[in-house]
Amino acid sequence: MKRNKVGAHRAPGMLSALLLAMAVLLAACGGAGGGSGASQENAVEGQTAATAATSGEAKPSTRKVKTVNGEIEIPAEPKRIVAQGYLATFLALGIKPVGAPFWDIDSPHIKAQTAGIEDIGTIDASSVEKILALNPDLIVTLSDDPKLYEQLSKIAPTLVFVHTTFKDSREQIRTFGEILGKEKEAEAWIASFNETVEKAKQRIKGVVGENATAAIMGGFDKQLVVYADGLWRGAEAMYKHLGLKRPPLVQKSVDEGKEHVTISLEQVNEFSGDYLFVESGKQAGLDPSNPIWNTLDAVKNGRVYQMDTDYFWPYDTIAVKAQVDLIADMLVEGKHQF
Repeated sequence: MKRNKVGAHRAPGMLSALLLAMAVLLAACGGAGGGSGASQENAVEGQTAATAATSGEAKPSTRKVKTVNGEIEIPAEPKRIVAQGYLATFLALGIKPVGAPFWDIDSPHIKAQTAGIEDIGTIDASSVEKILALNPDLIVTLSDDPKLYEQLSKIAPTLVFVHTTFKDSREQIRTFGEILGKEKEAEAWIASFNETVEKAKQRIKGVVGENATAAIMGGFDKQLVVYADGLWRGAEAMYKHLGLKRPPLVQKSVDEGKEHVTISLEQVNEFSGDYLFVESGKQAGLDPSNPIWNTLDAVKNGRVYQMDTDYFWPYDTIAVKAQVDLIADMLVEGKHQF
């Protein structure tokens, strides 16, 4: 959104010229930049470039962020952020957005911190009117819908970060820390996260074999799904941070660029590992009542665990950190076993 230009006051001689020059510089800082197109092939660099300072030690009022939609100019210190995704990351940085989707607001990992944040509904065109009413000065969305972006960018500078932008939670919070001038907060959180991971890895060491494999399965639309990679159902915590290995067929799916794969009940043993994690209440027939159940090696060895969907569906920075401990609890203490 463009800012009003700053007018120059009249003053005699050199003072007048100096004030005029300063006014021009200030005016140049206004306006929201942005390119067109939403191709995910253009990787989001997550780097910020501050606009030129008006004088000496003065802080810039805006900064530029490189995104899939070009270089976007945003407030240097936004006060009213709408988060269509990544709510927990903002909270981890000490920033409380004014609006977010209800499922983020209600996440058990952050519920104690979300009072006062307005529910903007789902991430689609139906949310636009609610967002407009919140008068945001910055919008962050994980949607790559160009029509939605066009609507949102008319309300406030809009940054698009699809869920595949970041390789893990650490990169995600570091990027937002750079964008929002919260680098110290981001690095402090990462240090705490790394400590949590190292402690959890030490806990499972000796309990879980070095080459042990683990699979994550659940039901989706009456189909049985294996969650192989990315953010889904604790996969980041399990594979990227705790270091458990995927069964060969699951790894093959990842190598082929698949984040999840749909299988039949008859294929469960092929995709299952030494350890099997199953979504509670969403098993698509994969439960003790099915004859296939007792044929699974993980079942025979007492290594099947229920994953509470309320805690394992979220894939934000705070959720992943919590999931690291939750998975370690299951493996070490036998919690939530079938």
